[in-house]
Amino acid sequence: MKALILSYLVACDHLCQLGYVMAEVEEALEMFQNCETKAEEFLHLLSQFNEMGFQQNTIKEVLLVHENHRERALEELMMRVA
Repeated sequence: MKALILSYLVACDHLCQLGYVMAEVEEALEMFQNCETKAEEFLHLLSQFNEMGFQQNTIKEVLLVHENHRERALEELMMRVA
């Protein structure tokens, strides 16, 4: 149990040092069962698509449906706007 908590805290710290917001880091780690790699990929794509002007809730939904697959997620985001 202590090892899980420690790995969670280390992952949180690392992702926050990369510039991600703590609340989003916690949410991403929860969604991906504390898998730092998947959470980081999710946060990176979330940030990218946010900068492109897509709505954050829509981005989250699409990324989850498409398991962080950038091209498929972007295609669906574009279809929703059209």
